[in-house]
Amino acid sequence: MAVEQAARTLGLPIRAARFLAQVSTFRVLGLSPVWLALYTAELHLDRRFWGYLQSQIRAAQAASPNRPPGGWLSFAAGSVLYTLMRLEKPQTVIETGVGPGASSAFILDGLRRNLTGTLYSIDLPVEGPTGPQSSKNVHVPPGFGTGWLVPPWLRGRWRLVMGDVRTELPALVADLGTLDIFLHDSLHTDEQVRFGLTTVFGAIRPGGFILADDVNPRYSLAFVDFCRELGLPFVVFRNRLGVARKTDAPKKSGMDK
Repeated sequence: MAVEQAARTLGLPIRAARFLAQVSTFRVLGLSPVWLALYTAELHLDRRFWGYLQSQIRAAQAASPNRPPGGWLSFAAGSVLYTLMRLEKPQTVIETGVGPGASSAFILDGLRRNLTGTLYSIDLPVEGPTGPQSSKNVHVPPGFGTGWLVPPWLRGRWRLVMGDVRTELPALVADLGTLDIFLHDSLHTDEQVRFGLTTVFGAIRPGGFILADDVNPRYSLAFVDFCRELGLPFVVFRNRLGVARKTDAPKKSGMDK
């Protein structure tokens, strides 16, 4: 009942109002839950964007009937990415791991609305249908390429780098110099998560953000450990998406000694 009342008061779709109730913890990052919900409503009303995602998913399902496509973010997690782009208006965003490109699409849609910013994505080259061998889903079905969920009209702000993260990420960070936002969504092991975070952290501007997907005991809690070591404010949204803000003077960790 409270959700419906909030929706009427703020003029939000019910889904956006529910999202508002879920992101109250984001205040610790200096982010307004109300603005997060308002931008979520904006995203929810983007029929062209949602229509493209739905049509691509249907086509991918037809192309891979025995191993259905998967590996994309939930609406709520995608909303966090989109609203973060709208609130922060970053110039430089890096993500590792693309697969179907759902996270890329949400980020790029936010950059499009901002009329500024570039997303740099790193992923391994595709050789046949891809996805974890233990998964019932395929991330890149036959006949599709990396980032197949990214609409054509969003690709102007996208730079896709195909290669090994351990080679490409340090080179990209050195080339760009300063970053606003980093998302780790490649291999979810403690070692790989920490590699990504330590590689980019020095280049993240004060007030910038680091994020990681699949932050839970099933995959890896390295993101949580990293944030605690440096004294960073952080949130783990829905037991999955980790979001942290770089403070002006983070603590030194053992890796700096």
